[in-house]
Amino acid sequence: MRLDHIVSVGVLVVASLLLTGCNSFRVGEAEVNQEVAKQLAQPQENHIKLTLDNNTLNLDLLIDSADVDFTERDGGLVLVDLISNMTGTLTAFGQTFSLTTKVSPSFESGVRIEEDRLYLVAPKITKINVEGSSFNDKVLRSTLGSLHGDFEKALVEYFDEHPVYVLNHSPFEKTAAALVKNIIIKEDSLELSIF
Repeated sequence: MRLDHIVSVGVLVVASLLLTGCNSFRVGEAEVNQEVAKQLAQPQENHIKLTLDNNTLNLDLLIDSADVDFTERDGGLVLVDLISNMTGTLTAFGQTFSLTTKVSPSFESGVRIEEDRLYLVAPKITKINVEGSSFNDKVLRSTLGSLHGDFEKALVEYFDEHPVYVLNHSPFEKTAAALVKNIIIKEDSLELSIF
């Protein structure tokens, strides 16, 4: 696309925003969930690694699905429920155990924009469910409780690199992304203020 074409499209979008009095636009919860589902369909992109220095825990969390929910509670939060498979090893009681289990962490976070990408900010874990009743699952459940901070750090690192939504689904979104000044989390949507 030629530069003069890009500039003319940008001028057209800004002019139409000014003429319609529009100073914000919304990205819905359903749109974000569709984008996240597409990203998770790419297996190499949805791993969270958690390794402790003394090698007591070496885990690979493969995210199968995520449900993103926007709420106005507490000034606006993004609530996320992940369903994931965890594999790896855990060293406890002088023995090393191989693990394969379903882990479902839930967390809340804020949201930020960088260029045309929306990222989750500072995820805080609210709950971790470990499925199964085997000895390994029970050991993992008790270990994850004490590793809460390390698990949150791994989530922060993952979501710092992986956007939950890219503003590129229309010429309007692409152009307006450069003008976003503020993000307000509403019930079921994000309101992106442009002026």
